Formats: sequence, structure tokens, C-alpha cells
Amino acid sequence: MSTIGRSRLLGWLAVGVLLTSFCVVEKALAGTEEEVARLEAMLKAQQQRVDALEAELAEARMQGEDAARTEAMKSQIREVLSEQEFRESLMPSMLQAGYDKGFFIRSTDDKFLIEFHGRMQFRWTHYDRQSRNQYVLPRREVDDLTGFDVKRIRFTINGHLYDPNLTYLMEMWADSSNGYDFRPLYVWVNYKFVDEFQVKMGMFQTAATRAGFASSGTMQFVEYPETVALFDPGEAVGVRFWGQAFDKRLEYFIDVVNSFNGRYNRTITNDPAELDSNPGLIFRAVWHALGEDPTKDFVAFADLEHHETPCLDLGFHYMFDDNYGDAADTSIVFARSGIFGGGFGVTSSDGTQIHQLGADAAFKWRGFSATGEYICRFVDVRRAWRAPFTPLWVLTSEEKTTAEHGAYLQLGYFLPIPGHEKKLEAVARVGGFAANAGPGGYEGTWMYSGGVNYYFEGNKVKLQADVTKISEVPISANSWLANVNDNALIWRVQLQVAF
Repeated sequence: MSTIGRSRLLGWLAVGVLLTSFCVVEKALAGTEEEVARLEAMLKAQQQRVDALEAELAEARMQGEDAARTEAMKSQIREVLSEQEFRESLMPSMLQAGYDKGFFIRSTDDKFLIEFHGRMQFRWTHYDRQSRNQYVLPRREVDDLTGFDVKRIRFTINGHLYDPNLTYLMEMWADSSNGYDFRPLYVWVNYKFVDEFQVKMGMFQTAATRAGFASSGTMQFVEYPETVALFDPGEAVGVRFWGQAFDKRLEYFIDVVNSFNGRYNRTITNDPAELDSNPGLIFRAVWHALGEDPTKDFVAFADLEHHETPCLDLGFHYMFDDNYGDAADTSIVFARSGIFGGGFGVTSSDGTQIHQLGADAAFKWRGFSATGEYICRFVDVRRAWRAPFTPLWVLTSEEKTTAEHGAYLQLGYFLPIPGHEKKLEAVARVGGFAANAGPGGYEGTWMYSGGVNYYFEGNKVKLQADVTKISEVPISANSWLANVNDNALIWRVQLQVAF
């Protein structure tokens, strides 16, 4: 190859090398630019994050300072308003009125509250009884009883005075059983020192049987169980010491009263038989074993709330009475004898000493409810041979301690009918009573009841219908039982309206 040819070849090789190097350098530079751009983007994102965190920190500091300033201002306002004279000059007490489970009037300083409640029970009764009661008079015929009554008329004023811990209640009644004569039924004041210790003074329902201690407006049947007429000591005048302990799971009541079933007895009177010098005593304790709200789970017998968790109450009571002349007292039922044999007799507890024990339980869950109670009363004749002679001894010649037993079981269930799941309830009750005082030695009876309830507005507005079969009525009661020893079949329908 000539020298010129070699020179050209070397030139072209040099050009090729230069072009290749240029491409490599160009690619390298391009890769470096992409990497630089990526790093710049990351740096920018990090800077934005740092800026955001600094802004959040500044805002948090500002909020903390604002919260501290706000709390300081609140503390100063509370301190200023704690001075009563300044508070009253700045914001004079005013009245508020409205409706919240009852009509109310209250002061804005919460020192005074007055609530108004009313209740009416309109009842139809058909009392089917045997035409000839062999235990009353030979060949004496009695007719059935059918008609309407405004069975209960109640008006209640309650609230607190000067302090929410000082509460009061005044309830008036004008029932058919007292001839629609408007009178005080309950009048009391209560002061709560702490939840565990409170004092109530006045005229109140004694804390003995579970059914008797409950309001007549919360019943699952038109009337109380028959055991209330037989064993409950009713209303009385006196003082109660009571409280709620262990997160209100335990409630206790200690009643010291003039006499039982004697709301109108007086201490100063020219009638020596109106009151004796021996007070009546009652102790009751209730353990709210299960349930979410111990103070409200068993206000009513029915499970109106349809509790999702089971609720269980266990109760016990003890009653003592030494009766030497109370005008209003406890009725004693005994087994009588006679030409026709058998049957119950009823007399006064005057001249006797009574010890009464009772145990009760209640359960609720998902619309189902059950209530049961057993009561035993021991009667000891104390004045058998001293004037004035004990009526029980005069009628029975009974000198030893005798006993009366009673019990009932009551069930309720809201029927799962679409649209009425929490409205329509079926109820049933069975009870029994036995007495072993008297020449008859022993006399007992059974009581069966069934019915339905429709709750338009809970216990505020409800319609009830029931039927009760009593093989032998053990006692007369103004509210629902007629002649002693009747074989009775009782049909009742009642509308209750309350506010």
C-alpha cells in the first residue's frame, strides 16, 4: 500500500475513534443529567416534607399556647363566678319550664326543682263468685259484681329544695276504694349525705315485699299479686335510713315507723287505741347481681327496654311488729272451724308479736321477665290471758306460735309479632297461701292469673286485660278482692294514662 493510502486509512480510523468517543461521552453526560434531575426532585420533595413538619410544629405550639390561655381564662371565670353576690348581680336566677318525663319548673341556679306527674287507671271488672258461700251464712246468696271504676287517681309533686341532695315528694290519691276522697298518700323529704347513707322522713311506702314496694303504675297485671294484700305492711309514718353501696349494686332500707297500714295514725290523741308505744321495724336489702344500670333495670316489672344482657335482682326482707293497741294494723288469717267446716277467718293482729321473713328474685332479658317471692310470717299470741284479750286467741283459742306462708311466680314475654315486638306482652302468674293457726289446723288456697298488655307509650299509656281464678279467697281487699272464702273468677280490663 502506498504511503498516501496508509495516511488516508489512519485518518479514517482517527475520525472513527473520535466519533465513538464523542458518543460515549454524550451518553455519559446524558446519564449524569438524568441522575442529577432525579436527585434534585428527591431533594425538593424532602424540603417540602420538612416545611410541612415545621408548619405542623408551629401550629401545635400555637394550639398549646391557646389551650393554656383558654384554661387560665376558664379558671379566672370560675373564681369570679364562685362569688355568689357577683354571680347574682351578673346573672340573676331565672325560671325554666318544660316537659321531661313530666312537667317541670326549675331555677337556672339548680337550687329549686318542682315536677308534676299524674296518673289515672280506668277499669272494668266482672267478679264472678259462687252464689252461695257456705263459709259466710247458710243459704245466703250473693250476686256477681260488674262495672266500671276510676280505680286510681294520683297527682304527684316532687323535686329538690335549696340543694339537689334535699329532695321531696307529695302524692295525693282519690281512688275508688276511698270513695274518691282526695287525701295525701305519700309526703316525705329525703337528704342524701352520700350515696351510701340517706335519710327519709314522713309518710311513705314501707320497704318490705318486692311487689308492694313497687309502684302500682308499673305492674304487669291489672292488680298486685294477692300476697300483697296478705303480707305487705303498706304505708306508714316514720323515718327510713337507706343507701346504695358497691357502685349501687347493693341497696339497703331500714324503716322505723309508728305502725303498719297506718298512714293517718296520730301520736297526740284522746283515743288510747290509735297508737301503741312499740314502733314497727323493717329491714330490706337488694343485691343487683346482673345488669348495666342497677338503679333503673327493675323500675318496672316488664322488660320494656329489652335488655341485651341479663339482669338479675336478689332481695330479702325482715319485719317485726309488737302490736298492743294500734288502730290500723296487720290482718291475720287463720283456719276456722264451724258447722260447715273449713274456710279462712280474718282478724286483727292486736295483742300479737309478728316476725316476717321474705325472699324475692327478679330476672330480665330480651323481652322476657320473671319475678318470684316467698314470704313466711310467724305470729305469737302475747296477751292470751290479759285484757284486752287478743282477738286471735278469742276466735281460735290459739296459744302457740303459728305461721302463714305465701308465694307467687310471675312471668312476662313480649311477643315477636312484626311491628309489635316491644308493644304486646303475654303474662302469667301462679300463687299460693296457707295458714295453720286456728281450730281448723290448716287451710290453703291457689291463685292463677293470665293476661295480655299493650304498651302504647311504655307504662305511661298502656292497655291491660287479665283473668284471675282463686279457689278460695283468703282475704278481702278494697282494691281487688271481695268476700273471704269466695270461689272467684275475676275478669278485668284497664287503661292507664300517666304523665
